[in-house]
Amino acid sequence: MKKISFEDALILNAVRTARFLLGLLPLGAALAAGRGIGSAVYFFSKRRRIIRKNLRAAFAGEKSPRELRAIARGSVQNLVMAAVEVLRFPEMDARYLEEHVRITGIEKFENALAKGRGIIFLTGHFGNWELLSVLSGLKGYPLAALARSQKHPRSDEYLNRLRTSKGTRVIRKGMPVREILRALEAGQIVGMVGDQDAGRTGTFVRFFGRLSSSPAGAAAFAMRTGAAIFPIFVFREKNTNHCVEIEEPLVLPDASVPPAEAERVILQQFADLLETKIRKSPSQWLWAHRRWKSTPDRFVAVLSDGKAGHLNQSLALAEAFAAERAAMGIPRENTRVKQIRVLYKNKFFENLAKAVGAAHPFLLTPETAREIERTYADLVISCGSSLAGVNHFMKRQNAAKSAVVMKPAGPLGRFDAVIVPRHDGLNARENVFVTSAALSLKPAGGSFSLSKDKKHIGFLVGGDLPNGIAEAMSRAGEETGARLLVTSSRRTPAWAEALLKKTFGDRERCPVLVIANESNPPGAMGGILNQSDLFVVSGESVSMVSEAAALGRPVLVFLPSPRIKLKPKMRTFLNHLSEEGKIKIVTPETLPQAALRALDGASWNGNARGVSKDAETVKQAVRRIL
Repeated sequence: MKKISFEDALILNAVRTARFLLGLLPLGAALAAGRGIGSAVYFFSKRRRIIRKNLRAAFAGEKSPRELRAIARGSVQNLVMAAVEVLRFPEMDARYLEEHVRITGIEKFENALAKGRGIIFLTGHFGNWELLSVLSGLKGYPLAALARSQKHPRSDEYLNRLRTSKGTRVIRKGMPVREILRALEAGQIVGMVGDQDAGRTGTFVRFFGRLSSSPAGAAAFAMRTGAAIFPIFVFREKNTNHCVEIEEPLVLPDASVPPAEAERVILQQFADLLETKIRKSPSQWLWAHRRWKSTPDRFVAVLSDGKAGHLNQSLALAEAFAAERAAMGIPRENTRVKQIRVLYKNKFFENLAKAVGAAHPFLLTPETAREIERTYADLVISCGSSLAGVNHFMKRQNAAKSAVVMKPAGPLGRFDAVIVPRHDGLNARENVFVTSAALSLKPAGGSFSLSKDKKHIGFLVGGDLPNGIAEAMSRAGEETGARLLVTSSRRTPAWAEALLKKTFGDRERCPVLVIANESNPPGAMGGILNQSDLFVVSGESVSMVSEAAALGRPVLVFLPSPRIKLKPKMRTFLNHLSEEGKIKIVTPETLPQAALRALDGASWNGNARGVSKDAETVKQAVRRIL
């Protein structure tokens, strides 16, 4: 308590001193000083991150980074200039009103007041909104202003003395509703600010494309009393001058409309109007306020390096993020995912970004740089070393959270979550989450018209085709009586593709044959994954092995031919999966019998447990991001 009292006294004395010193200066000089102080405050303020994030969310794709920086600085300058004017409230008089204030639309509310009806002035943290308490008194229309109590009571009391110096009466937030009702019934003007975040219990309206929680007070009082709501905004003009714009009253819904919906309709009108004013003069709004603190909307940017396996892992993490939010009661449509294809100007720049783990738009193609500049994100996800630097750049640009899949170049602490397969050789820590296999997205789309009285084996060739494996796969189909669903990958050589077409050309035994370099229909891979009872997969493809293993069904893995050197970490990856029972490694000689046992359900265990463990690890990573 003593600490609070000391802070209160310190603030109060500082405010009084500032009032005295600024009072010695002409208005123009005092406001110029305020503008200069505002520049310094902006530079040192901890709220710069919030300001930058809000501006990116509102104007990404519309304004350049330079324009956004100017708006951010101007917003803080405007706030300090408004504070300078508040300190001069007691000295403001009719002459000040005549020389520095222009009011439009005053006739719009005079008729209502003449009939003895109370009205509501609804404004936002725009221009110098505090000026309304003085101007209304000087014009003969004193306000009953709703104000939030500040945590330093003596300083708060001093501020309210300045506010009420021209006849305004302050109604504290949290005081009985009857105080406001009494003011309206007495034909007075009640002033309210309607653009604060009202928490999860507020009324949600669209504001700059995102749902935002708004206080329902003004709408609730209007519906209860029939009082008209007049939006009112104070624009700063030429530093010392202001223009007060009074709008037409908001349209109140019919009494038959449910109260909650009626409040939403009213507040949406105000939000639309406020957004119009902000777009007209964006630096005059208080961007430092966490206006979207309670929004359920989240924008996810998924970066792609053009590799399907990498993109699949990133999308799997994005899906886990959406699923966890859905489990919290947030509809999936509030999680919006956007893919961005990242292209570098040349291979040298790409290798440079990989080596140092950093990237700048200068290294990227103009199209990629523009797409990144126009994209706002709350979360940035990437997979692959060439994307780590771009991920970090977007994280800083948007004040976003970031997640990377697979070991990135550079310091791991830059990212909020790093999800790596065990073979990457990292140990789990606060922001590092280790899985047995690579992430995989649940197969979507694809489905083929297949006989339901037959088993199906998915044969996934992710690269090389070792000697004898195609023939062994054909024998496995014959011995098990299963139909074969075969696909190659972009990395499969032409000679292997020719062998696949020769060996599996019989549509009766092999109803699905996809040669990816010739034709890769959308959903084909998903169809094979969805409809196979057993998978036989190339051991050199992390993504194919991981996708198959994630489904919890039997997976047989064959190694590439000796001429293809399997990387040590890839061999470690396969060994770990084998030890956990997620896969079995086979040779051309053992494949047919292993397939027969797997389809019979014998000698197979551990897969479901391993899948569940990895899924829980991913959930932990997502919860850290949330």
